[in-house]
Amino acid sequence: MAMVVKNNMPAKQTLNKLNKNSKALSKSLKKVASGMKINSAADDASGFSISEKMRVQIRALDQANDNTQNASSLLRVADGALSNTVDIMRTMKEKAINAANDTNTDEDRAIIQKELDQFIDQVNDNANVTFNGRYIFDGGADKTYSTEQMINAALYSEWIPNSLESIKNGLGLDFANSNGVKEMGIYFSNEGGTTLAYVTNWPGSGGKTSELAMTVNMDFYNNLDKDDVNGKSSTPGSGYLDRTIVHEMTHAVMASNITDFNDLYGCITEGAAEVVHGIDDFRTSKILEFAQSGTDIDNNLEKSPGTGNDVKHYAGGYVMYRYMAANSGFAPADSVKQFMSSLASSSGNIDDRVDAAVAAATKGRFSSFDSMKAAMVADRSKYGSGDGETKKFLLDCCNINLDNNEIDVGSITGSDAGNRSSKNAEETLPEAGSVKFWTNPVANESVIDGLNVKWRPGSRTVDFGGGNVRDWHSADLRIKDGLSFQTGIKANQNVFLALSKVDAQAMGLMDKDGKTLKVTTQAKAEAAISQLDKSINRALNQLTTIGAVTSRMEYTQANLTTASENTVSAESVIRDADMAKEMAEYTKNNVLLQASQSMLAQANQNSSGVLSLLQ
Repeated sequence: MAMVVKNNMPAKQTLNKLNKNSKALSKSLKKVASGMKINSAADDASGFSISEKMRVQIRALDQANDNTQNASSLLRVADGALSNTVDIMRTMKEKAINAANDTNTDEDRAIIQKELDQFIDQVNDNANVTFNGRYIFDGGADKTYSTEQMINAALYSEWIPNSLESIKNGLGLDFANSNGVKEMGIYFSNEGGTTLAYVTNWPGSGGKTSELAMTVNMDFYNNLDKDDVNGKSSTPGSGYLDRTIVHEMTHAVMASNITDFNDLYGCITEGAAEVVHGIDDFRTSKILEFAQSGTDIDNNLEKSPGTGNDVKHYAGGYVMYRYMAANSGFAPADSVKQFMSSLASSSGNIDDRVDAAVAAATKGRFSSFDSMKAAMVADRSKYGSGDGETKKFLLDCCNINLDNNEIDVGSITGSDAGNRSSKNAEETLPEAGSVKFWTNPVANESVIDGLNVKWRPGSRTVDFGGGNVRDWHSADLRIKDGLSFQTGIKANQNVFLALSKVDAQAMGLMDKDGKTLKVTTQAKAEAAISQLDKSINRALNQLTTIGAVTSRMEYTQANLTTASENTVSAESVIRDADMAKEMAEYTKNNVLLQASQSMLAQANQNSSGVLSLLQ
């Protein structure tokens, strides 16, 4: 090796090694100190990127887990408040049953009423429960954004179930025990005319109905009063929609139960619907026209299908059923039930079946439809002419009181037919008294007392023949307001919960005018029992929803915890240091650094040998 002094190459080379060993030792020291083998992108660019994304995911999963736990806490608060409301209503029903017993005087019932009023106040207090300052029962499930959606809410909450209850009580028919079709679509149309709503039935094999659809004519109900529980519309001729619904639902139930339903006489099909809800208020003139004389009865009471004549089919059928019930030997509603039971259990020639049904409904007093008609004609002939004599015949022979309209409209289950409860036009269906009781269907299909109601079966065009084409559409059921729990790490990964209001009006314990549920008379106490059953059922449906979401939250929380653990484990594989390996590397680099330092000193001494040559 040449002896030079300007460039000490061994020293430079040793210094280079020293610097490399120093950097290696520094990295090893950082890994040992941090416990991670990747401390910056320079250590492993791709590994660093993947690891950082995993860290973002881990923090997001942990926050979503916290969200889920907070949501569960909110649901527990809601569950507690609503469970207390159910307990209150359970006690209220107990008190109502007590009040309905005639061993109590009205003074006793007044005392019970004071208790109920306090209970109702507590229900309102429970409804105001909050979580973190936010009202929980905000009514998101109840809000409607169109008249059609509001009608759907009314149908779902009251009009269909109450109609089916009234039909069961009046006719003895229902969907639950039917061997026929048990599905019905709900549609809306704008088609003018005079028909308010109608049920379409399609006959299938063997005379059994294969399909049902109910259509509401929105030309009459676009101006629906949003605060009226009966479905009052400002459009002339619309009447109360709830009465129209129970009328049409009667046809639906009969079509499901009775073979060859479309072959039945018009007076039987339309009259049956009329006696369920009563008509002697708005069809008074038609009833008088039908029964003006024996000849009129003979001419008007026809044995032919059809729905187009108010006098022959609607008024005539109504008077026929009331006359049959009044002369049957049964309680009025039981007579009609016997008639319907006979029709539902028979098949074959329609005339023979109707005759058998009349005989069954009158304990054989009338052997056929014709014999009953002849008896009606004979009885009417005993009275003179004019409206006064017609009213007397109707009252004496049919129990139809046309001067009692404000109290009772002549339902087969009302006071005019011998029952204790009166039913006027507003009380045809046993409703809660406030539209706050209405809530939206929670799915596209709902089973109501054995009937599967399809709320959104899709729009359709039906050709009824002869160029009679109608376009139907269904209402939008989307519920837009409610609680959204962010339980995922991406947008829209959430659990949506829409809760109904649970105050006294929403529970059916108070009407829109603030009047509370009453038990001050025996009749009111009985009505309170029925309403409390519906109120408790509504609250329990809410509790079921809350419980289902709470259960889901438990699974969501477990899933988030597992996902977080697995992601942490994956991130550890990429980024965490193997301490034993890193300590060995650190020790090696430390020894190399010390050796480099020692050799650098030796290299620096080698150049000093030149000085001996210069002496």
